[in-house]
Amino acid sequence: MKSRGFTLIELIIILVIIGILAVSASPIFISDSGTKSQAARIQAMSILRAVQQQAMHDTVRDYSVLVTESSLGNPPYNEDNNLQLSNLDGITFSPTDITVGFNALGQPTLDCKDGCSITITESSGVSRTISINKEGFIDVQ
Repeated sequence: MKSRGFTLIELIIILVIIGILAVSASPIFISDSGTKSQAARIQAMSILRAVQQQAMHDTVRDYSVLVTESSLGNPPYNEDNNLQLSNLDGITFSPTDITVGFNALGQPTLDCKDGCSITITESSGVSRTISINKEGFIDVQ
């Protein structure tokens, strides 16, 4: 009579294969690489679009956003200001020291009048880009 099932050696080999696959695939599921820059990009796009909307509603003056290495938004940088991103751990913005303004038509002015891109980079090297074209369309790149 022949018994059905796996031998001990077959089970050990299967467990070793599963262990190797788990170790090699776990960084894909566990790592947070890229999530900080993705969240920062979504927030930055929201800020840029809000400032653009302000400029379109108030046709008397232009509105702008200052981009530095560690911040994006309208100064002063404090907890009460919801139109700014600053002091994010491991996040940098480039190009630095530019001012993105918007006119009453929502088109970019100042340092970004012909369109520009803002890159958000994590300390891990992952980067995300926001592009603003010369007509004022703000999108991911």
